[in-house]
Amino acid sequence: MLRGSSSPINAILPEYGVCVLESHHAQDFRMNWTRHPFLKILSVINGEGSLETNDGSTRICEGNLTLIPQNEEHRLVDDPKRPLSLHIICVAPSLLNEIERYDQIRFPMGLHIGQTQFTKPLRHQVRQLLAEQANRRKGHVSLLRAKTVELLICFEQQGIPLQNATAVTNSSEQRIQDYLSQLEKEFYLEERLEDTAARLGMSLRSFTTHFRLQAGQSRHQKITELRIAHACRLLSDPKRSVIGIAFECGYGDLSSFYRAFRKSKKRSPSDYRKQQALAGENASA
Repeated sequence: MLRGSSSPINAILPEYGVCVLESHHAQDFRMNWTRHPFLKILSVINGEGSLETNDGSTRICEGNLTLIPQNEEHRLVDDPKRPLSLHIICVAPSLLNEIERYDQIRFPMGLHIGQTQFTKPLRHQVRQLLAEQANRRKGHVSLLRAKTVELLICFEQQGIPLQNATAVTNSSEQRIQDYLSQLEKEFYLEERLEDTAARLGMSLRSFTTHFRLQAGQSRHQKITELRIAHACRLLSDPKRSVIGIAFECGYGDLSSFYRAFRKSKKRSPSDYRKQQALAGENASA
């Protein structure tokens, strides 16, 4: 760990391909344009600054996670009043090749995950990586590799290209639009309405007003709509249990799921499944 560093850390990757660093920048921190033969994930602990790449400049701050691909020329520029503190995960090409081999996933471009309800567990996962590396308990190598792969898959599923991240504005309308996009992927997560508004930097009244204007319904109604739509997709698989589907859609108990489903579809999940199966049989007859 380096505290008050004025220059970047030199990373040395072990044979198993993952190295986790912690860097706290001093006010006089300076970074020249550089590139690395490995992929980097930056998790901002606190502070503010910009990540500059060939795609432009992306503002980064507390809660952000950013992926920098292999051999991407880049540099960090700190806000002199609030220099950055970062966790840095370095990933060797050997591990990236495994992901590409088995899942056909590559990371040729920079990706960014802004502060959402989804990033809190991701940042916790980064801290887990750091702890496993430090404690070196039996199995730590496999855990480091597995959790790093999980982080990379989150970027594949949740990240936006850096060139798009640079164009994001900070208006209330844009923040609500970004949040609606997040809900499409994160409808199963629990977050209090007050916490959502605070995270977006809006008053509760402003958030609810702008949300209804853009979504045409309340936040609760939108989340329920997304959860029930996902449940309907899962119910088409006869091997999936109703209780498992309820849990996957974000419901903590079966009765809440049944009430929401009946209100939306005018029938129980089991009856909906039977109706869909019968419709499929009639269509194939």
